[in-house]
Amino acid sequence: MRSILIDILGAMIVELLKTSQDNENQLEQINDFFDILEQRMLDPIAYTRQKVLQVYTRLFDLYGGELNLDDWNSRLDTLKTQVENITTKESRPAFSVPIEEDDEMTGPEEDKENRSDEPSTPVPTEPEPTSPAATEQAAADGNTGTTTGKKVVPVEILQQMILVQTICIDAVRFIEQLHLAIPIIIQLLSSKSKAEVLESMDFLVTGYNYKIKPAADGIKKMLHLIWTKDTSDEGKGIKMKLLSCYQNLYLEMDQKITIRENVATITKNLIQLTFDTNLAELTSLEEVLSTLMVENKISYDIIDKLWSVYGFTKGRIQKAQRRGAIMILGMLAKSKTKVVSDKVELMLQVGLGPLGKADLSLAKYTCIALQRLEGVKTKEKVRGVHEGIRFPIKHHIFARLKDVIENPSVSIEWFSLAEQAINTIYLLCETPEAVCEDIIRRKTVKVFGSKEADTLEGTPPVLQDLPSELSIAEHDHSMTQQSLTFPHQPIYQHPNELSQLLFLVGHVALKEIVHLEIVESAWKRKKNKKEIEESKTEIEDELEQVGGTAEDDIGDAMFRIREREILFGAHSLLGRFGPLLSEVCARNKVYTDRTLQVTATLALAKFMCVSSEFCEKNLQLLFTILEKSKDATIRSNIVIALGDMAVCFSTLIDDNITFLYNRLSDTDVSVRKNTVMVLTHLILNGMVKVKGQISEMAKCLEDSDQRIVDLAKLFFTELSSKDNAIYNNLPDIISNLTSTQPVRLEEESFRRIMKFIFSFDFTEKEKQAENIVDKLCLRFLTAQDERNWRDIAFCLSLLPFKSEKSFKKLVEGWPSYQDKVHEESVHKSLLEIISKGRTQKNQRPELKTLVDEFEQKIEKQKGREVVEKSEKLAAEQLDQRAFDVTDSEEEEEESDEEALCVSDTENDVIESSESEETDEEEIILPRSRRKASQEQKKEEEEEEEEEEEEQVEEEGTEEDDD
Repeated sequence: MRSILIDILGAMIVELLKTSQDNENQLEQINDFFDILEQRMLDPIAYTRQKVLQVYTRLFDLYGGELNLDDWNSRLDTLKTQVENITTKESRPAFSVPIEEDDEMTGPEEDKENRSDEPSTPVPTEPEPTSPAATEQAAADGNTGTTTGKKVVPVEILQQMILVQTICIDAVRFIEQLHLAIPIIIQLLSSKSKAEVLESMDFLVTGYNYKIKPAADGIKKMLHLIWTKDTSDEGKGIKMKLLSCYQNLYLEMDQKITIRENVATITKNLIQLTFDTNLAELTSLEEVLSTLMVENKISYDIIDKLWSVYGFTKGRIQKAQRRGAIMILGMLAKSKTKVVSDKVELMLQVGLGPLGKADLSLAKYTCIALQRLEGVKTKEKVRGVHEGIRFPIKHHIFARLKDVIENPSVSIEWFSLAEQAINTIYLLCETPEAVCEDIIRRKTVKVFGSKEADTLEGTPPVLQDLPSELSIAEHDHSMTQQSLTFPHQPIYQHPNELSQLLFLVGHVALKEIVHLEIVESAWKRKKNKKEIEESKTEIEDELEQVGGTAEDDIGDAMFRIREREILFGAHSLLGRFGPLLSEVCARNKVYTDRTLQVTATLALAKFMCVSSEFCEKNLQLLFTILEKSKDATIRSNIVIALGDMAVCFSTLIDDNITFLYNRLSDTDVSVRKNTVMVLTHLILNGMVKVKGQISEMAKCLEDSDQRIVDLAKLFFTELSSKDNAIYNNLPDIISNLTSTQPVRLEEESFRRIMKFIFSFDFTEKEKQAENIVDKLCLRFLTAQDERNWRDIAFCLSLLPFKSEKSFKKLVEGWPSYQDKVHEESVHKSLLEIISKGRTQKNQRPELKTLVDEFEQKIEKQKGREVVEKSEKLAAEQLDQRAFDVTDSEEEEEESDEEALCVSDTENDVIESSESEETDEEEIILPRSRRKASQEQKKEEEEEEEEEEEEQVEEEGTEEDDD
């Protein structure tokens, strides 16, 4: 009922506000209604309070303005200056509020919100008196003179300005509170509760519409929700909400302006989405826009406008806008190839022409857009091999791509451009290996050939006559580590050119094995199709001769090509570069250029993904670089490459997985993050076995970087869903985390880690819980110090103890830890176990008996230890007192002997005391006791005398009274 009345009050306020300026009674009614709403903010029912906020929100939407903090601060400064520079004829207005008191006003957050909302209702009777411009104009009109340099205005104007200043102060405070709240709301986007996620998204969208700056960061963070699993209704609801938010923010038409203006505005909004973004955000944005494109939420008018921005050449345009246009077009083409298929010539002229050569980032994103020409992957082929649409080698796309790659450049962006250009060649060309071979040969001539060879650009006869060995073969032959001594100077003159060459050969090698998989899939599909249709063509006959009669024969042929032909074939071009890569990586003190070392290491790792033989030969070299390199980029690249090698050659990497786990403690944050991601991928997909080193992943739960902590939590959350994964590795995790080598983990960190791991219910079976209790109890016997006792006892206290069998195991293991109960933390952990046993629902009599028995054992042991401890403490105090008495007596004897000057007697006493130490020790205790008893007797006599004196005094006072 109250909620309905609140809605009615909100509707009445809206209606009254339409005519309130002409009727003072209506203004009073509006204020009364606001008072009622303010009272209902203290309602005990949360739903009623929520309804009040909803009413405030509707009113604020009708009359609210932007909440840009900079604008409000500027407005407040202007008002302060105006108020300070004006005065009235009277000495002070009747109800003016001092500015100093306004600045110090404090109050609850609810009052701040109400005060900031109330100004949205136009309470003043004069039209628009609250704006600074209007107030200033009114002050100028009412100026009748100056007093002490200040303008004189009517009292009403000054009062209105002071009220507006108060409103601005409250508004600034309210906006500042929103700025503090938004980071917390962004964290709620990762909540497991669907309601919290949806409400957070609504809040961020509202904040973005009101121009609150931190809300823009939240809008970007929302992009990652597109990857929410849609296997449940919650996942689908979140994804649909995200798409709806982005559609409303960036694609919704404004009815107040023309269609042409709407198209221009939406295009500008989409392009701005690409500004100041990282790779993860761009990937998520691509998924969002491609999904919206599938649903036909983006019109072709917007696409045409994007193409006009990209191809604009009649005047100057910002590079970021042109890049953003082609980036958005590439994202949209992921769902519909038609977006780019009609504009190939434009992309070649702009992106791969002079503009692309001047702006390598533009050329890179143009290559990505060209890759969409391969076609749209169907849902069935998302995880499989997609052949795509292929173009002949003579197509002018590949000539432009070769020209862009061979264009001289010293920019670091060349490497990302070359990567995408090679990807485009392998996706679109029918024979990509031929194009890439030509590129590598040209680049090799430029690096190792004579100066005259550098001038031979694009001369086919030279390339046709060029021997396959070239100068690379001679160079490799002379550079084998067995015959070549370490040179004092590098053997090349252009480190940048050599870096580009090594990058090309490495990436071509990697794309070649991907291309082989596509060819293998195509052959198998054709063979299956032939068997089904039972028809043979000329191409299929040739295929049968090459591949055999079974799919296994095709697979074996591809495996042989990959292992023996690509890197070890007699006429292999890539094989010429293998020794060169090893040479450059091994002699980092000779080849000191950083870019060269990074590209050479990356190329070596890519070569190792091709052949297991090459991988095995160079694996130790790669591990040495991983351990000793000081460059974090090199270490990160090797970590990622090891993940790829584990997919190809699991046995080789699984035997040396320790090198990968060691990077979890790397000093660089990016290396640790990449290592966590690689290990998560390998372990959860079963590519490597879960071993005891998983404790290193547990340590990442206490990493200084929050991203690594979140990744580690995600890893253990997914691992807990696998059968007994955590249960089987729990003993190793505890052993490694409690070990003192190499560095002991802090106790609080250990407790937080174990509390998180034990939060997963991995002891569903009673037998599993019993085994863990038994193993933990046995660990007490081998515990090295009290810290180990506390750690083991804490782990025991984290177990649920749902049945009497677990308690029985705990009682049976009592002899192994009964002597540790005196330690306070151990005792506290055991008491927590007892508390868990007593709070179990449906407690059985057997469990209650075991709990009581266990509690009695603890109390008995604790009491015995307390008595022993007190007796020991008393004995120590008594011995100390006896020792003090002996010292005082010896000092008195020595002083008497010195006064009598009896040195001989003193010597005799010292000798006798040294020779009769045992007798003296036996005498010390009775003597001290005797002295103590004498002192006690003396104290008792003094007390009796005091009592007698008090009695005499009392009798005397009684006689005086009589």
